[in-house]
Amino acid sequence: MHPTNKKLIALLAVILFASIGITYAVVRTQRVPPEPAGNYPQFHEADLAPFNGTNPDKPIYIGLDGYVYDVSAGGKQFYVTGASYHYLAGRDSSKELDLIGGEIIKRKYPIVGVLVK
Repeated sequence: MHPTNKKLIALLAVILFASIGITYAVVRTQRVPPEPAGNYPQFHEADLAPFNGTNPDKPIYIGLDGYVYDVSAGGKQFYVTGASYHYLAGRDSSKELDLIGGEIIKRKYPIVGVLVK
């Protein structure tokens, strides 16, 4: 392959990855969570702490993109103490769930509150 072609391919790859990154950044900053139907209680991040999976008598909540999701039904084994995703429970985990997992939470679990800052 001619050296000029290699440089052209490298330049196109850089442009492609840069445009993907810019597109992601724009979409991420413009994403607005859907409005849930109903009147939900408000939670501050500190209010979520008791719902972190350490007390078997309480549900497990995760804050994500402005809402609070109850992940107890069908997900308890993932969020209890010692489980793989326990660190996400009882707090605003929007940053951690931004790239992967957040859409699953939104699709699978019910909204039980609104997360306020």
